Amino acid sequence: MNVQEFNILCNDLQLLARQIPLKWGMVQNNKTDATINLFGIKTFAELITAIDALSDIEKAYFKRRWFLWQCSKCDEFLFCLNDNVLANPNKKDQTYDIEFNRNIELRFDVKGTVIPKQFRHNVLEIINNPVPLIDFFYEHQSKGVRENYQNRLFIVHHSFRLQEREMYLRCHFGFKINLYKQYAQLLQKKNSFYNYKTAKASIVFIIENQDKTISSSFFLLN
Repeated sequence: MNVQEFNILCNDLQLLARQIPLKWGMVQNNKTDATINLFGIKTFAELITAIDALSDIEKAYFKRRWFLWQCSKCDEFLFCLNDNVLANPNKKDQTYDIEFNRNIELRFDVKGTVIPKQFRHNVLEIINNPVPLIDFFYEHQSKGVRENYQNRLFIVHHSFRLQEREMYLRCHFGFKINLYKQYAQLLQKKNSFYNYKTAKASIVFIIENQDKTISSSFFLLN
C-alpha cells in the first residue's frame, strides 16, 4: 500500500462505517466466506459489485468483514511510517504483521478490537489495568497460527458515548497516525511487555469521551 492507496481506502472506510451494523448478524463460517474472494477485493466499489447478488444479511456480513480487515491493514501501514517499524515482507506469512526496532523478538500481530461486554461495567479499571482483558483475548479469540500463541498488539477502541461510535474510531486515522508514532518512539526506550504464556502482549487504547474528545492510553510494564 502506498500513500495514495491509503488515502483512497481511508475515504472508503469512513463511508462504510456509516453502513455496517454494530453486531455481526450472522456467525462467521467457511461456507459463507467461500461465496466471494473477500481478500482479493481492494476497493469499496469492488466489494459492492462482488456482493450485489447476495442477500441483505450476507451483504452486511461481508461489508463488516472487509471493513475490519482493511482497518487492520491501515493500522499496519501507519505503524510502518515510523523508521523503527517494518512490515512483514511475506504477505502470505501469518506469524506476524510488524516488527519493532529490527528485533525479531519484537514481531507482533496487530489486532483491532473492542472491549467485550464482560468488561464494560468497569471500563476505567480495565484501561488502568488491562491484564484481565489480555488474558480474555488470548483465551477466547487470539491463539493465532497453529494454536501457537503469537505476540499481539491489541488496538482497543472504546466510546463512552455510544457503542456504535467504535466503528468510527477504527477509521479515525488522523488521530492514529500521531498515536502510533508516539508508541513506536516509546518502544525505542521501553519494551517490557506483559507475557501470556510464550507470547508478548501490549495494548493501545483509543477512547472517545463523553465530551466528544478522543484520548489514548498505552499498556507496557515498567
